[in-house]
Amino acid sequence: MKILLNDENYEIAENSSITMLFQKLGKDDMRGWAVAVNESIIPKHDFEKTLLCEEDRVILIQATQGG
Repeated sequence: MKILLNDENYEIAENSSITMLFQKLGKDDMRGWAVAVNESIIPKHDFEKTLLCEEDRVILIQATQGG
């Protein structure tokens, strides 16, 4: 199924959760990441149970340090 991931088309399996998306992207550590689906922020404790749907717009933002 197709989603829009950070404004680019991306293919994932049906019934994929946000956690499964992170795994597919090779990101084992989800600390420091913020996720929005269709402009709604998803709390970390909901990553596993939030299933993505066809044409969802997913934004991943990683916190960085700097000065």
